[in-house]
Amino acid sequence: MHNDYPTFPGFENVSLEDSYVLDIAVHPGVLTLRLDLLLLPGHLEYLPPLPGERACFRQARVVFSSVRDLHWAGQSVIKPAIVASGGADFGSVDSLTCLHGGYKILGDWGEINLQSDVPSLSIDLALTT
Repeated sequence: MHNDYPTFPGFENVSLEDSYVLDIAVHPGVLTLRLDLLLLPGHLEYLPPLPGERACFRQARVVFSSVRDLHWAGQSVIKPAIVASGGADFGSVDSLTCLHGGYKILGDWGEINLQSDVPSLSIDLALTT
């Protein structure tokens, strides 16, 4: 699958395909994906994995603001896995591409097509456990 997201400002040295979608929230004018985000070596927040960890993950949010149009297909197939901590895991972001002045996001949770400003990525301050 084609992915444009590594060219978006702030999305360098992360892997959405290897991250976990913890929540998807749609509010008027805003779409937010809450992630357990995989940071790659070279990212400013990257730390070597601790013993027993397979990679550097951090809690993060991808926010699409000024949403003018949003279509979400496949919502009825959403059945999140429940992780050991009791939280939900909706799978990964299989693809995030810029398409006709908007964005297309694909994952186990369906397909979202939207018109919005360029998405932003923010990493939470606290490390995940």
